[in-house]
Amino acid sequence: MDELYSTPGESNLRRILLIIAMLCFAAICSNSMAANQPTKAIGLNQLKSSNSSLNVPAANPQVKVASSQQAPQGNIVGLKQDSWSSGMSLNLAISPTYGSAQVVKFSPPNPGWKLEDVLVMATDGWNSTSNQLPKLLPFVIEIRDANLKLLYHFSDTQLPYFTNATSIRMAVIEMPELTINGDFFVCFYGYRSLAIAAQPSNATGNSYYFDKLTGQIFPGNLPTRNNQSIPVNWLIRVAGR
Repeated sequence: MDELYSTPGESNLRRILLIIAMLCFAAICSNSMAANQPTKAIGLNQLKSSNSSLNVPAANPQVKVASSQQAPQGNIVGLKQDSWSSGMSLNLAISPTYGSAQVVKFSPPNPGWKLEDVLVMATDGWNSTSNQLPKLLPFVIEIRDANLKLLYHFSDTQLPYFTNATSIRMAVIEMPELTINGDFFVCFYGYRSLAIAAQPSNATGNSYYFDKLTGQIFPGNLPTRNNQSIPVNWLIRVAGR
């Protein structure tokens, strides 16, 4: 295996293999959601008027996901801070305000670790049953250090990443091999147009909201029907070496 991953020209192969390993659960999740999908799109307007969250079906419980915080593939390491497993249900949650991000805090496995990919499970609400083409919607990924200082900013439209026939998918966003020393935050701005997947039980305490206007960070919670809130895990993961 060391010989297979030794040549620089095969870095894309390593990345593909890692993504396959990290996203096997996402494919099963999407298939399960498709099987239970109503004959209309999820509709983010519904989310915006109903506590900003919506339950989606659990994935196939027979599929096992690696439970370790680090999932090595060759010399690439995938980091996950959530406790999601294939038997747990998911919620969809939009950002509460236009200037806020859903954030996950990560710890690199060693100093000088290089971030190469950010993985986000989200949706724009469109699926194959829709009678209209999806609208063009912006999103932003920011990488911030332990003091919330901006390290990298990425912006694009959702079509290549979060528009999917089954309404939800885990998108892979490439980073420019960003060297990380110490804890860091991955911020996802959906601008109240995209909904991120959230796991509402067994929260690890690594998911937050970030208010860009004030520079403050808050625990990642979702409201409940009895006017309380519960901590959640945002489905954001990273990969690097």
